[in-house]
Amino acid sequence: MGHGFRAKERLFERDGVLLKALVSEGDPALVPAVFLPGFLGPATAYRTELERLLPRPGAALALRGSPGTGAPASGWRAEDFYLDLVFLVERLGYPRFFLSAYSANVPLALRFAAEHPARIAGLVLIDYGPKVPAASPPWAERLRGRLPEQALEALVEEFEGFDATPLLARVRAPVLLLRGEPGRGSLLSEADAGLLKKRLSGVRERVFQGAGHEVWQPDPAAYLGALAGFFDALDPTPP
Repeated sequence: MGHGFRAKERLFERDGVLLKALVSEGDPALVPAVFLPGFLGPATAYRTELERLLPRPGAALALRGSPGTGAPASGWRAEDFYLDLVFLVERLGYPRFFLSAYSANVPLALRFAAEHPARIAGLVLIDYGPKVPAASPPWAERLRGRLPEQALEALVEEFEGFDATPLLARVRAPVLLLRGEPGRGSLLSEADAGLLKKRLSGVRERVFQGAGHEVWQPDPAAYLGALAGFFDALDPTPP
């Protein structure tokens, strides 16, 4: 982390559930970048991205169930996570922004881009397709220890999955598709990658050699450079 870099943690409450955002101030003339971590992922994991993009302002979002946020006894539908996203974006007050989503939260970002096309200046989809499956006991077992037992049971019962495929035609923003190599643990199948490139307009694709699902490894500079280059190219030209 560079000397002097500061990102502020902001706390919000939606219907009694604590949510967070890690916010980096910057040049208001630049379009902000918003990062949506993977499922139950922490906002704090995006300090490097926020710093690299300075002076571009930005924020990383922590939806329910992320470290340090609320884990209610119920409220674990895909709709609940989506409304967390909408709520946080509204509280941040960005009229238009770039949205970068990782892993199983890619479908949520696609839904937001489809339902709020004027708000999205560019969309980054990282190593996941448009559909997240329903929760199951084996799937939830991997989350044991990250959620209280009662919340984990509710997640298995309530999370019905979500498929953003029918919404793809409504996405208007330019798209950057980042993925790892198929044989190294990438979670974006060739079929889903082909579907996204066919249904979305203006898709640019980058496959990181030697990377799996964590596309920033083993070459974080290549990943950060891809983000910065995409955003910089789409910034409005000053009058």
